[in-house]
Amino acid sequence: MKEFEFNEDQLKDIDSIAKSLFETDDPRSTFYKRKLVRPKINWLRVFISVLLPPAVLALLCYVYTLFDGRTYVAVISASVLLALYYAANLKDAAICCVKIYQRYAPAAIRNRCRFEPSCSEYMILSLEKYGLFKGLKKGFNRMHRCNANDGGYDYP
Repeated sequence: MKEFEFNEDQLKDIDSIAKSLFETDDPRSTFYKRKLVRPKINWLRVFISVLLPPAVLALLCYVYTLFDGRTYVAVISASVLLALYYAANLKDAAICCVKIYQRYAPAAIRNRCRFEPSCSEYMILSLEKYGLFKGLKKGFNRMHRCNANDGGYDYP
């Protein structure tokens, strides 16, 4: 039970008494207020990591076909290099997608989670800790059990 002392002057402001009585840091409480973090998105970095590699490889294909003349070799090698680049950066792309969600998702949706850290923060933590495949699996399992009655603290 939470104790709270007040004097007669504070009795006039019932809202402040209710706020101090019912606000809590326990995510299992129905009165829990999550402090939303809206991360900044570096759109230049997103642009460079997503659109610049295909442009560079297209330029390299063009230069290769000018000197060698075999277009199919250039296209196949560029496609393989591009696929390897994107496969190596899938974890970063997944984290970027979660951060974009955190930035633009309405607070009404993000505050539904009864766990601390929130499901999106959990997804980022699990991706960083376990890698792409195991991190995604743990993150989706967490979203599946989100909005459970009890909630509480749950770290990957």
